[in-house]
Amino acid sequence: RDVQHATLDRPAVRNAMSLQMVDELGAVLALAEAGGDVRAIVLRGTGGHFCAGADLQDMAQARQRELAGESDAIAAVNARFGHLCGAFARTGLATIAVLEGTVMGGGLGLACVVDVALAGQGAQLRLPETSLGVVPAQIAAFLVERVGASQARRLAVTGGKLGVAQALAIGLVHEVHEDGGSLDAALAETLAQVLRCAPGAIAATK
Repeated sequence: RDVQHATLDRPAVRNAMSLQMVDELGAVLALAEAGGDVRAIVLRGTGGHFCAGADLQDMAQARQRELAGESDAIAAVNARFGHLCGAFARTGLATIAVLEGTVMGGGLGLACVVDVALAGQGAQLRLPETSLGVVPAQIAAFLVERVGASQARRLAVTGGKLGVAQALAIGLVHEVHEDGGSLDAALAETLAQVLRCAPGAIAATK
């Protein structure tokens, strides 16, 4: 089993990232690393969207806990997602994201930590945190690493919204393809290229 596919599957909320999903994605990665037979992980969402960022219900519950006296409850929720991004950034396995529809907040963070980001023509990428009065603390470092400090600052101060052409131009995504069969074919070709490389050399290079 050379390729592990991990699917974000909450289409009713555009695959918003719940804490359960954070834990499950972390477990998928840990099992893939431990098993020894996985060489690449593919992240993709269902329902025509990649990920709409943090789950609002989890954030609302964290706010209620803070009001009840639990300090740093919101920070703890955010940190769990940050640890997930860090784990994907550090892994020696090849990582690929297929970006469709909404790619927002934490979804944008995941797009920044994978090795190859393939986008469909209809994808919309957003960094909305500052427009909502919060700081994109968990993904900012990964965004800077992907697109550079200048572009990251521009996105932060404008509550950035990018079409795929803009995302490609600044290096946030690596390829853009027509949604559907063309995107699937691009994924298959990317995986074929990865699997022609030596896994040890990929891990050491990363």
